[in-house]
Amino acid sequence: MKLLAGNIFNPVPETGDKETVTPLVERPEMRIESIVSLGHTTPAGEWYDQPRDEWVMVLAGNARLAIESEAAERSLTVGDHILLPAGCRHRVTWTDPHTSTIWLAVHFAQQQESP
Repeated sequence: MKLLAGNIFNPVPETGDKETVTPLVERPEMRIESIVSLGHTTPAGEWYDQPRDEWVMVLAGNARLAIESEAAERSLTVGDHILLPAGCRHRVTWTDPHTSTIWLAVHFAQQQESP
């Protein structure tokens, strides 16, 4: 395996019309990525509905997340994290338009329970 090293804050990728997603580690069973948002949201009427579990943490900035099964949005700030099980429909409804919101996301397959 190749040695990988870096700094998630340096340099912070420039964002354009879309969030910047940078893969950090990819394996068949999991993917770790950084996501940089600057005023980005999930387009109206669209939901993320992923086939794998996703654990996400806000490392910098602020965001709001809507989960389809919940009445109220969740406000997220530095250090907040959430586990979104596979199939949990969710969307980003707000990220700070003045300061980059930096997310650390880990996508992984659920372990099968032993009989």
